[in-house]
Parts: sequence; C-alpha cells; structure tokens
Amino acid sequence: MKYGYFDDEHHEYVIERPDVPVSWTNYIGVKDLCTVLSHNAGGYSFFKSAEHHRITRFRQNGVPLDRPGHYVYLRDDESGEYWSVSWQPVGKDLKGAKYECRHGLSYSRFSSEVSGIGADQTIFIPVEDDVELWDVKIRNLSGSKRKLSVFSYVEFSFHHTEIDNQNLQMSLYASGSSCRDGIIEYDFFYEPWTYHYFTSNFTPDGYDCVRDRFIGPYRTETNPIVVEQGACFNSSEFGGNHCGVVQKRITLSPGEEARLIFMLGPGSRHAGEEVRKKYSDLREVDRAFAELAEYWRHKQSVLQCSTPNKGLNTMINTWTLFQAETCVVWSRFASFIEVGGRTGLGYRDTSQDVMAVPHTNPGKVRERILELLHGQVSKGYGLHLFDPEVFTPQEQKLPGVKLPTVVPTPGASEIIHGMEDVCSDDALWIISSICEFVKETGDRSFFDLTVPFADGGEATVYEHMKRSLDFTTEQTAENGIALGLRADWNDCLNLGGGQSAMVAFMHYWALMEFVEAAEYLGRGKDVEIYGAIARRVQSACERELWDGEWYIRGITKKGIKIGTHKNDEGKIFLESNSWAVLSGAASKERGVKCMDAVHKYLASPYGIHLCWPTYSHPNDDIGYLTRVYRGVKENGAIFSHPNPWAMIAECKLGRGTLAMKLYDDLLPYNQNDMIERREAEPYSYCQFIMGKDHTAYGRARHPWLTGSGGWNYIAATKWILGIRPEYDGLLIDPCIPSTWKEFKVTRRWRGATFVISVRNPDGVEKGVRSILLDGKEVCGAIPPQMEGSTHEVAVTLG
Repeated sequence: MKYGYFDDEHHEYVIERPDVPVSWTNYIGVKDLCTVLSHNAGGYSFFKSAEHHRITRFRQNGVPLDRPGHYVYLRDDESGEYWSVSWQPVGKDLKGAKYECRHGLSYSRFSSEVSGIGADQTIFIPVEDDVELWDVKIRNLSGSKRKLSVFSYVEFSFHHTEIDNQNLQMSLYASGSSCRDGIIEYDFFYEPWTYHYFTSNFTPDGYDCVRDRFIGPYRTETNPIVVEQGACFNSSEFGGNHCGVVQKRITLSPGEEARLIFMLGPGSRHAGEEVRKKYSDLREVDRAFAELAEYWRHKQSVLQCSTPNKGLNTMINTWTLFQAETCVVWSRFASFIEVGGRTGLGYRDTSQDVMAVPHTNPGKVRERILELLHGQVSKGYGLHLFDPEVFTPQEQKLPGVKLPTVVPTPGASEIIHGMEDVCSDDALWIISSICEFVKETGDRSFFDLTVPFADGGEATVYEHMKRSLDFTTEQTAENGIALGLRADWNDCLNLGGGQSAMVAFMHYWALMEFVEAAEYLGRGKDVEIYGAIARRVQSACERELWDGEWYIRGITKKGIKIGTHKNDEGKIFLESNSWAVLSGAASKERGVKCMDAVHKYLASPYGIHLCWPTYSHPNDDIGYLTRVYRGVKENGAIFSHPNPWAMIAECKLGRGTLAMKLYDDLLPYNQNDMIERREAEPYSYCQFIMGKDHTAYGRARHPWLTGSGGWNYIAATKWILGIRPEYDGLLIDPCIPSTWKEFKVTRRWRGATFVISVRNPDGVEKGVRSILLDGKEVCGAIPPQMEGSTHEVAVTLG
C-alpha cells in the first residue's frame, strides 16, 4: 500500500494520504531551536535541550501518538463548520476533504481543501533566528464571499521534561500566562529568566492562554469549545496549563487569498516584540525561507550522485544526509520515542554519527569531537552518557535561592562512572572520528590541540587517542581478545563481562587508523609500537575467534563460546563477522567464508538479522538479550545500524553486487509501496525491523535518531561509490554491481570541486584501470587542488 511519493525536484516527501499507520515525522530547525513534527502537525518544540528546555508539550506514548501539536483551525463563521489545515486534530472525513503534507529539509507544509477553502501552513525555523514561523495562506476557491475565523493552537510545556511529566504538585502552580499587545507571554515562576512567547503579524480578534478554557471540559484538540463556538474567552491565569491561541476573523471574496504569520519562540514579551516586528514584513518571511533552502542546497552540493539506482540517488542526495545531520545536531534524545527523558551525548553514538558528515558540517563535527574528548577520563575510557554542559561553569541566576523541591544537581566529578559501567567499545570509535575529520578538512593541527579530561588534567587530541587505545590494550584477556566489560556495542549482550570478538576486531581497526595517522604526522616510534600491538591483536583474533565457517561473537566469563555452530541458539552473529572483514583483520579466504555465512543464515528481504537462531530461554551468562522477545531488537531483529558494516565488508571483499543487494534490502525507499507492513517512514532509516521470528515481521520501529542513517551514508558514498578522503588526497575506489555501466559524483573537498565520471566498460565490480584529472593521468589519490577550482575526473574501471 502506498501513502506518498518522493519529489526529487523539491527534495520533499509528499504524503497524499494522511491516515498513515503511524506518525511520520520531520525535524525543523538547524541550530538551537528544534521542532519534532508529524505529518499531521503534531509534535513538540525545544530550545537546545529536549529535556531541560521544552517549549511545547508532548504526551509520550499517547493515543493518538502525536498530540498535542502546532495547529491552525479554520471555521466558517456562517455555517459553523470547522476543520484544521492539517488533517488532524479535527480529522475531517477524507471522502469530502483533501489533505496533503510535504516534509522537506527542515520544514513541513500542510495543505487542505475543505468546503471551497484552500489553505497551506508552512512551518519552519529561520537559520539565524530562534523562532518557529507558521506561514499560513488561505484561499477562497468557492464562488461566493466567505467569512472565516482562524485560530492558532500550541500547548506550552512546564519547561523541564521531568517536572512536566511527574511533579505537577510543583509545576501546576509555577507557570503563568498573559496576552498584551497581541503577544502571549508564558513564564515559569521558579525560573524568572524563563519565558516563551506566541504572537502573529496581526492584531488578534481574541486570544486564549489557558488550555482548559480553549479546549473545554470533556473535549480534546479534535473539538475545542472555542473553535466550535467561534469566539475566544480572552483567558489568562497564574497557575494551571497554558496555550498559545490567537484568533483572526477574515472575509475573502472569490479567488482572494489571505496570508497570516504565527510566531513561537523562547524569550520574553520583549523578544516576541522584536520578532513580531521583523516577521510581520512578509518579505522577511520569504527571505528566511529562501535562506533555509540555500543552507541545505549548500550542504547537498558537497556530494551529489547520479547512478543507475534511483533509490540510492534520492536517499544519498537528500534524505540520508538529512538524517545523518539530524543525529549530529540534535543527538539521540529528541524524537517521538526518545522524548527528552535523557540529554547530552552517548559516547559511542555521537562518535559514530560525526564520521558521516565532516564534509557537510565540519564546524559541528569539530565541536562534538572536542566535547567527546572532554568526556574521556584520563584512564582512557569515555563516559557512556554525559551532558557536555556539566563541564561548563553555570551562571547562578538566583544567588542564595534554591527551588522548594530538593533535586540534587550532579557536579562534574559525580558523573564520572567507574569500570563497572564502562562499555568496551566506547573508547575506540573516537579514533576514526578524529581521523575522518582531519582527512576531510586537512586540519593537521587538530591533532595537537589540547583538551581537558573529565577527571582533571589535559592532553593533546593525539594523546587522547593513545589513551583510548592503551585502555583497550590494558582491558584485554590473556588470549589477546578484548574484554567485554559491561557490554560492547550490543548493550544486551553482556557475556558476564567476558570477551568481545567485535571489540577485538574494532581494537585492530582503531590501531590501524592510529598507525596511519602517526605515519602522516611522522611519529615513527608510535608507528612501531602500535603497529606491533595491532599485529598481536590480529593474530589473536584469527587464532581464538575463527569457528570454521564464521567468527564467534564472544566468550562468556565462564569460558563458553557464543556465536559458534555448536550452540543451539545464537549460532551466528552479524557484528563480529562484518567487523572481522571491515577491520581488515580477516584473511580474504576467511572473509569470504564468513560473509557467505551471513548471507546464508542472516539475510532477509528487509535486511540482515542480528543473530540466528533467536534465543527462546533466558541465560544471564549471555546477557539481557536472551530476555528480549524473539525477533525484537537485539534478539534476532533486523537491526539497521550494523547492516552497513556488512555492506562495507562486501566492498572490501570486492563483491559490489552483494554490497548493493544488502543496501537495497534495507533501503526505506524500496519499502514505499509496502507501508501496511513497514508502517514507518519510507524516507528514514529505523533502528530496527521486526525479525522473521516475530508475528510483525517486516515492521520498522524507532525512526530518525539511529546510527543507521550515518553508517548507510558512509557505506554508500565511501565504499560503494568509493569516494574517500585521505590525508594527502581524494581516493576513488568504487565497488559496484557489475551491471552498472557508469555513474557520476560531484564532490567538493578542501574547497575544490571534482566532477567525477566513472565508466565500467568491462562490467567489473571493483578495480580502477585509470584516473584522469583534467585529462592528465593520476596514480593513486587525487591531490588537493586550488580552493574555488573545478576539475573533471574521468575514472575507468577494469
């Protein structure tokens, strides 16, 4: 079943049927102000932190899922009929009304046509201003004059998510609202510096600040009493629940259009006055929207591809880049699933996310890497989850005054956990993050930048890298395999703290990345020392982890091997086998064997399962994974995040056709016409898809904020298309299906633009016969070129 389509010309996904099985979301905002918005204008806004500075409310796991929202209601003042510009919350019968939603890059546009009235509501946040704008256009498509009332609606949150959800004893009497000069101001009494505002470009004919007055008793957002009656109560109050409602009465002749602008943001009434003054000028609204479009055009232009695979083109050129950027800018804790209950950075999550976008967002990637390095302790491990703000001195805005409810505030020293909470993979990801950033930017000096440790002291970036590697080397068993500690990347596979095959392969991978960096920097002693460690780790992996057809997943603390053909359940795992090849530790022969086993036992039409057979009996020596339902998440679901590791592994083996098959199987684009099974957005990777041992096999869950977006972007651009920055040049080494005869990529790198045309006359999957730069043959990587220059690159495979 199909609910919408990809509009590549406008970089939008168009939802033609609003009654999709679940909410399909979008992310609005690119800097400090963010709105997570559904296809029916449901969702919530926050400023910088989804946990600590919420602006509008969201009822997590509610029915329906996406309420409340950012709504515009229309009412025919002569007939009394009313509806919303987005299909919900009013939910008019689709047989007599037409609705459409267009999710674009940091904006969404809702359109409706009801009873002869056409309307659009475009929601976006300007690049430079912290305000959410609703650009509303209303057209009279009928043959007679129409008298209408227009109402806005947002429900304000109690600022802190925890207070909003739990401590109503405090929050219900700690916020107030008022409307003056057409601006609604919402305050939080216990924090006199905290305000939100809602306003518009017109003088309201009425307003409401009190939610319960606007909605009415025993009603919901579907049928608010104010809209039904056609007049506001002009309510405001100290205490209670608050909203932003302004009403405007308009009269439209046939063919006439009205344009109204609504504005929501953080700040006092004074801030609202300044914003209102600026954006009451419709030219400023248009300019801000054009600047947002240019912001994304610039990012997209860094890498654009044209290949025989239309789905790859659409996703890489627009949607997967957008998803990868979203994870870097907003971290992982602001969605309809993670609704701000946690904040800050996951060490492993952010370390991986930044690998995908140093080319499109180098400033934010640099900032995130420095935050992560500050979240590393001097012993070398990273804090698994931390808020970077804890290391920043906080202004005491009310000296000597404390809130009446005692909530201990942890200091920097209190968030530093001990070895009992260390995840064994955390320390290693940052090595590649740093290397990828320098390869992209050419900022060699970054290695020598001094960064503090979380527990005191400081060191250069280069020394931080050594501490990470030294920590993992220290946390290695006598047989040379890394200890699993609390868990590795698979949080539910604890192995009782035994040994992790995945981390052993990651250890080799990180060591080799570091050795390459040390060679680049001319630090020969470190090349020798860490190269020797890498060789020992590789030898241990090949000796201890090979199982005959594939690599085991690990060894429990009691010495039991997991992921071996001898097990009844959990015979084979994806992570260890893909990492054996991705890391470069496995021989070509064993690499082919283990990936053949992955295809044989784990592959499906929707992607690769995490393990097989699934676990049906709890076994705490293995881990919490055995207590998860079969086919769900870690217990044999199609976990999206590690799927691209297998794609990269196939590219390293030179098997481009198989790499593309794995890419296509997981690709959301290819599931656009099977939404009755997938349910989730076809433009966003989800965390996991229910596995074959579950009754909902093929159902996708937890979209957007997953490492799947970044890793699939890396797999497609750097390994399938094969465009990889190195320290001294741009490497072009594709691994493609033999049926591809040609493809093109435009890539901007270190200020120069390369228009790359790849021909495949012999139908090979891997191997470069020649590279011509502006007609002259190049051996190896293309060296950096003059900033601002454009170059033609002709690549022939063979």
